[in-house]
Formats: sequence, structure tokens, C-alpha cells
Amino acid sequence: MKCCYRLNVLLLSILTTHLFSWHSLSGAVDSPNVIVILIDDMGVMDSELRDHAFYETPSIKALAERGMTFENGYCAHPRCVPSRYAIQSGRFPCRNATNAAGPEVQLRRRKMIGEAFVENGYATFFTGKWHLGKEEKDWPHHCGFEVNIGGCHAGAPGSYFFPYHVARKSGKEDKYGPLFLLGEGEKDEHLSDRITRETLQWIRSTVESGEKKPFFAFLSHYAVHTPIEGKPEEVAYFEKKAEGLVDSSQPEYLEQDGQTKTRRDNAHYASMLKTMDESVGRVLKLIDDLGISEDTVIAFTSDHGGLSNRGAESGRDVATSNLPYRAGKGHLYEGGLRVPFLMIYPPVVEAGSKTDAVAVGTDLYPTLLDLAGIELLPDEHSDGISLVPALKGESLVRSRPLIWHSPKPRPDQTGDDAASAIRVGDFKLVKRYFPVSFELYDLGIDPYEVNDLALEKPKELENLRDSLERILTSWDSMEPRKNWRDSSITAPLVSGGEG
Repeated sequence: MKCCYRLNVLLLSILTTHLFSWHSLSGAVDSPNVIVILIDDMGVMDSELRDHAFYETPSIKALAERGMTFENGYCAHPRCVPSRYAIQSGRFPCRNATNAAGPEVQLRRRKMIGEAFVENGYATFFTGKWHLGKEEKDWPHHCGFEVNIGGCHAGAPGSYFFPYHVARKSGKEDKYGPLFLLGEGEKDEHLSDRITRETLQWIRSTVESGEKKPFFAFLSHYAVHTPIEGKPEEVAYFEKKAEGLVDSSQPEYLEQDGQTKTRRDNAHYASMLKTMDESVGRVLKLIDDLGISEDTVIAFTSDHGGLSNRGAESGRDVATSNLPYRAGKGHLYEGGLRVPFLMIYPPVVEAGSKTDAVAVGTDLYPTLLDLAGIELLPDEHSDGISLVPALKGESLVRSRPLIWHSPKPRPDQTGDDAASAIRVGDFKLVKRYFPVSFELYDLGIDPYEVNDLALEKPKELENLRDSLERILTSWDSMEPRKNWRDSSITAPLVSGGEG
């Protein structure tokens, strides 16, 4: 009898939970449309949401006013390829020694997010930067996207102006040739404008086709990745604007984490942000014009922090500054990991709301499936969680730590070195490998990572270090090397009790 009673209680509990979940999403359509807008190299400070002085991004601001801003938005890795793998798979890229060494080899071993949507009756579309897989079999049209325009192995265009595969300054053709399936274009046509137009045309034709299928559209901008090329008619405007903002008495670079740019003053970069922002505005206008804004989920984020740091001897120009957050692209400090992270869906998300809940790129997969009413498959996207509770204004519990692992540093390019990091609650541990050292920060009171607490809180350090090393070892993560080009000098994942 006791066994039957417990079974009945369990069934009632499951039913109640299901009914509550359904009730809590009442007002939402069964299968909403979904649009993901992914930006490349855009730092958390690179919009009017954070910096009102130089950058002009009214459409991103409008997006935030329609939905929720995650104040603690993170990428899963501070470089392009691993971060994009995490978004498409819902898995941390440091599993199975794939980190920055070609996560595309894992693509066909998992169900990608596009496959999950197309298998559940969605029309699916991808355009822009894919950057996963050197062979066509790993590109979007083999990973669940029925239409693929521009998605290939290319990490950046030769130029943002047509012909996209020819560098403007040198006239040299890049190794990828014309970007996949973009075909012909008009001279000086801008790449961000082109892939936006392709997206809008596909959405309109899908909605107006009469098939009444929901759609999943993935607009993946190459912007604002290098080459940093703004529209000539806008660059002069931003150059003049920058003149009134730059304090010439302050150094342009700090000698920290390689070298850190201190200013947001790059006119070409500001123009690229403006063009990308106009793309967001055109997407918002289209869903309004088609009368589908209430039935459409939009997620907006970046693959990692802004390009703000360089090797101490490189002398290269970098695009932006992530200050007051520390460091940028390539680094495991907050400037490299924090990204803009916005979501809108009127039936569920309060307009203009903000949350302190931590969101990471791996969460997009389960969150979008949850909103779409598609069964969650934790074995497929096991490192992400659904953000729906936070979107509804409820508390969000993350039961597992966030892990970052960067075993292939680029000290000569972005000034980073081999490192791993773990965040549990507000505490974040950063482990560096050459030589082994540990830093501990309380992000709740020190989000800019100024005060290292490693000596003050040895117990917290030890617990986080043990967790980090145990997880990386169990995941068979790649052993760190001193330089991404050289695999001859490596370090073990386990510190052997040092620190």
C-alpha cells in the first residue's frame, strides 16, 4: 500500500508540475517563431545599453525595451569556434579534448539545435558566419538548417564590401574564396546589409507561403569581427565625434593582460556597430509589419567579449575597450567572457525587464526548445539550462558550475595565456598554467576583478580548484600549451596540490 501511495503522489507531483508549466506559459502560442541574432566579437560595453557616449545602437536599445536584459550574460568560450560550437550543441567546448582544436569534429556526434527544430516541424534558415567545419558536410545545411546562405568555414570576410573575398587594402583574395552561397552582389554592397536582406526575404516568404509552419531563423553576423571597415560616409562622422571624447592626457593602452585598450574611439568600429544595429531594427520592423511580433521569440547575443587586448609586442590596432571589465577576447577575465544577452517574447517576458540571473551561450539551446514546447533532451545539451524561469521573473537555480578552459592561448595576438576558470555563485577562480597560479574573485562585489582574494580565502580557493581540476580531468579536456602554434610545451590539468 505504501508503495502504491508513493507512486500516486509521484504521479500527482509530475502532473502538477506539468500543468503549472503549461499554465505559466499560457498566452503563448504552441510553436512560436524563433530568431537568433548572433554578433561576432561584440563586447558587453559596445552598445547604448552600457556606453551612451560614442556608440549608436538605438535598435539594440529598443530590443531591450521589448524584452529582458541578462545583466550577467556570458559566452561559453572567449574565442569564435569553441563558443559557436557551444551555442549550436548546448555543450561546453572543453569536453573530449575538442577545445579550440576543431570542435567541428564533434558536430555529427550530437544533435544540433537546427536539427531539433527541423525535426519538430519548423522551417529552418541560417545565414552568415558558421565557422565550424572545414568540409561542407559540417556546414549548416547538414546540421538541420534547410536553407544556408553564407555559412561555411570562413571566420571572417576578406572585406565587408562586395566582392567579400577580396581584401580592400591589398586586393588579395582570401583563402576561402567567395563566401558560400552568397553568389553575386553589387559593388560595395555591405555584407551586414546583404545577409540581413536575405534573412528578411526568407522570413517574409515563409510567413506568406500559406504553409503555416513556424520558423527558426539564425542570423549570424560576421560583424564586428576584423577587418574593421566602416561605411565611408559614416566614418568621418564618428571620427569627429571621437575627438570630443578622447582624453589625450591618458594612455591609449594599459600594460595589463598584454596591453589593454582604454578608449572606445574607433570610428570604423562604431560604423560597423551602427550597420549591425540597423539590421536589428529591420528585423524588428519586419515582424511588426507581418503582425507576428507576439508570436516570435528573439534572442540576441555575441560569441565572446570585444577585441580590446593585444600582445605586448604586437603593435596591432584593436577595436574597442571593455573597461571597466578586465581584458577582452581570448581572456578568461570578465571582459573576455561577458556579452550582451537579450531575449524577447511578449507572452512570457515583461518588456524592459532586467535580471541578475547568469546566462551562458550553452543555455540558448534548451531555452529556445522550452519556449517552443519541444521536449528537452539533457543528454544532447547537457551543459545548458532553460532560462524560462528567469524570463518569467522567477528565481533561476544553476546547480552546476560554469567552466571555461582555454588551452591554446595567443599571447602574441591577444595577449592571453593558457588558463581555466570556474564560477560557482559569485565566486570565480582563474587558474593560469605557465607557471601555475590561482586568482579568486567575488564577482558579487568585484565584477571588475580588481581584488584577488586568493590569500584571504584559502578554503574557497581550494574547493573551487579541486572542482575545476576534477571536472576538466573527467571531461578529458585538452592539456594546456604555452602557445597555440606550439604543442611541444604543455602543462597537466591537475596542479598536484600547488597554490
